[in-house]
Amino acid sequence: MMTRGQANAILAEILQPINQSVGMKESPFVNHTFGQFVERVYIPVYKGKWKVSTAMTELDRLNHHLVGSLGERVMSAITRDELQKLLDRKAKALSESVVTHLRFRLRSVFDLAVSEGAVQRNPASTLYTPKFCKAGRTKRVLTPEDLDAMTKALDFREQIILRLATFEGMRPGEVLGLQRGDVDFAEECLWVRRRVYKTDVDSPKSDRSTRQVALSEGTVELLKKWFDWMIRTDELAWVFSTENSRRPLTRDFIWTKRMLPYLKPIGLDWATFQVMRRTHASRSKEAGVDAHTRSAQMGNTVDVNENEYAVSDFKTRREAVRKLEAALTVKVKDNGESSK
Repeated sequence: MMTRGQANAILAEILQPINQSVGMKESPFVNHTFGQFVERVYIPVYKGKWKVSTAMTELDRLNHHLVGSLGERVMSAITRDELQKLLDRKAKALSESVVTHLRFRLRSVFDLAVSEGAVQRNPASTLYTPKFCKAGRTKRVLTPEDLDAMTKALDFREQIILRLATFEGMRPGEVLGLQRGDVDFAEECLWVRRRVYKTDVDSPKSDRSTRQVALSEGTVELLKKWFDWMIRTDELAWVFSTENSRRPLTRDFIWTKRMLPYLKPIGLDWATFQVMRRTHASRSKEAGVDAHTRSAQMGNTVDVNENEYAVSDFKTRREAVRKLEAALTVKVKDNGESSK
């Protein structure tokens, strides 16, 4: 027969979880729809972490692909199967990289939802990218002949921008964010301290400390000539500025007004800034430049081991861009014909 003390002990054990929950306040987000949670909680939390350019891209992708499909669904009612079917549908129209990014964003949204008490578990934690996504565009790179044709088609200023994007592997925003004081002719290098996105000037995309970029000999000579023509000569002068010299030029203006109209007639309208930068990475690799040196020059990342342990000095990077310059420069034969 159970004693009174034993009965009280069992009752206390049964009531323990109930007593613990007494006085606990229910999360204000527990009945939020996906759209409400993204708008009221997720975006305010993450927007402060994003650069202007990142925010524009992420918000458009988030609202169009995810809120557009899940906006009216209550967060707690969304299942893993529902989310996986959404990715499967998206895979029919989107590339693997975009679908993978959507998977990451879903996981991020529900991670925050768990921490805020909107859901008890993350239904996106085991999502996977479907195998059969829409094929992406062919990743093309420029040949020496392509670069020669582009150089002949473009005006002098755009020729320099083309070289900085291709021979030096810089992002267009980094090129347009250059000031005179960033260029060091003695060391034959320049320093990436800022970038231009749309009309916004902010820190470089990589969020690393100031990056030293090695310059090829041809780029050094072109920059020296350009500096002689510049109206402003102070160190804060924008290297590629508007007519009044007060603002840097924008990527959209340079591409749509000063490059594309000249490249389209010669069949090189596909040679975008992304193609130029890809050309630097691809042709550098072909020329024997190691992965860590390429990443140090371009300001991106490589395999963890190389990033954590390998060191690429500036002398090696300068030799690398010279090697690439030799590989991409069209040489003229005695008879006047071009050859690689």
